[in-house]
Amino acid sequence: MATTSISTPLPAGVSEQQVINALHNHDLMIKTLCPALVSYELDSGDASTQATYNVTDKKPIGQTTYKLTLTNVAGGVDSLVDAKPPVGTLKIAGQWRVADGELKEDVEIDGNMVTKKMAKGNVEKTHPEQQTKLLEEAAKA
Repeated sequence: MATTSISTPLPAGVSEQQVINALHNHDLMIKTLCPALVSYELDSGDASTQATYNVTDKKPIGQTTYKLTLTNVAGGVDSLVDAKPPVGTLKIAGQWRVADGELKEDVEIDGNMVTKKMAKGNVEKTHPEQQTKLLEEAAKA
């Protein structure tokens, strides 16, 4: 069962395949999912199937670097953030799927109580906008 789920209807004129193609574009996914992106580099794998990236984001004070794995699947993409915050570890696993005229993300968050609560609040606040941006990019394709 997902920790949280976020869904956004596909805009008129945007096909499910266009959205899946956008989800499979790792460069686009990283730039959409990481609005405070400083840089990223391929750590291992193949961007056409499954790849792990070292992603550096700007934070209110300084920067943070974490691993992001993106795995292309038939109906979308699986994402896994593996971060090492100052207090413990944090894993955020997302299943991004396109079906029934919507983009849906089921998110599982694993960490201590404090990091889990903060991460869930952040996902619920920022991911609807990220989905909208991703759909806008899919419409351009």
